[in-house]
Amino acid sequence: MLNKIKIIGRAYPIEQKNFEENKEPVTYFSLSVPSPSGVITTLRCGAWGEIAERIKNEIQKDDIVEVSGYLRNEKSGLQILVRVLKFTKLGINFEEIDNKIANQVRLLGKIVTDFRLRSDSDKNKEIISFKITVPREGIKSPLFFCRAHGELILEVTNQLKKGDIVLWEGFLQTGKIIEIQENNEERRRYISAVICQGFTYLDNDFVDTFSYLSELKHITRTIKEIDFTKPRE
Repeated sequence: MLNKIKIIGRAYPIEQKNFEENKEPVTYFSLSVPSPSGVITTLRCGAWGEIAERIKNEIQKDDIVEVSGYLRNEKSGLQILVRVLKFTKLGINFEEIDNKIANQVRLLGKIVTDFRLRSDSDKNKEIISFKITVPREGIKSPLFFCRAHGELILEVTNQLKKGDIVLWEGFLQTGKIIEIQENNEERRRYISAVICQGFTYLDNDFVDTFSYLSELKHITRTIKEIDFTKPRE
């Protein structure tokens, strides 16, 4: 199923490992990326093989880079990694990045949980959260955590349900949680979610539901500024 992301951001220092289990060179790095919500988020990226070598040799700290690839979950934790398949260095300043196109995700998947509605007491807003499965060759954990805010909540809850197959449009957001351990040391955790801006309903996984293609609905809504400095599970 469809799983793709394109982001534009400022590069942090490159981290390279010599080999992983598959004996390919691997490079990790992060990008500081503007989002349509008005918030700048730090997104973790990874590349393998020839792309990893090119990134190590061509990308420097503070370079503005456009990255294309797909989403995959980290092996541990709740952070989503951008698997890089293509990158381009851009000759612009960070302030020139258009936040409307700098963080774009498209996922075609099935809703596998019920919608969970809660209130964000800090912002006095409602949020719904749910998980979708997006099978892709080579991905062992195809479940992704999604959220919807504002006007889109009503559209999602009225028109969608568990088992529906939906094309989602949105952006990737990662927030940091700092926990104080028993020894008073700080532990940092990173939580990622796909923030949904719109969707196209395609069909339902149940055999007794057969939707007509002429009845496809494409819904989009504007995302207002969201504070992700203290994300909640």
